[in-house]
Amino acid sequence: MKKLLLSAVLVLLSTLCFSQNYYFSHRKESIKYTDSYGQTQYKAIADQTSNYKFYFELSADGRGTQLFTVYNNGQEAYWAAEIKKSGYKEVSGKIFKQSLYYNTSSKENVYVFVSQDYKKIIVMSNDGIAEYY
Repeated sequence: MKKLLLSAVLVLLSTLCFSQNYYFSHRKESIKYTDSYGQTQYKAIADQTSNYKFYFELSADGRGTQLFTVYNNGQEAYWAAEIKKSGYKEVSGKIFKQSLYYNTSSKENVYVFVSQDYKKIIVMSNDGIAEYY
């Protein structure tokens, strides 16, 4: 009987998907450009305070694809699905996990940098605009 109960619990746990929420109140948006001296520069174009939530989860399709949904004040802003992991990158002295995602709102690929402690998230699109949370 114990084996049957243990088997049932294991089957139930294997069908659940992992999810984790992260909350942020500040969002900065900047644009990357090259100045007349050929130096790469960043200029802030937006600085907002709001209630942002990142909801990370693994897909239940059996492939374990990493997904995340961004909420702004409880309203879904967009969601993205991971295409491939790209290793790690150092940004301003912090180590970030780097991955390529497909943003369903803009219909483009974006790079997502997540600090190891999940206290900072950067979403960078192909047009040079980066969102810092």
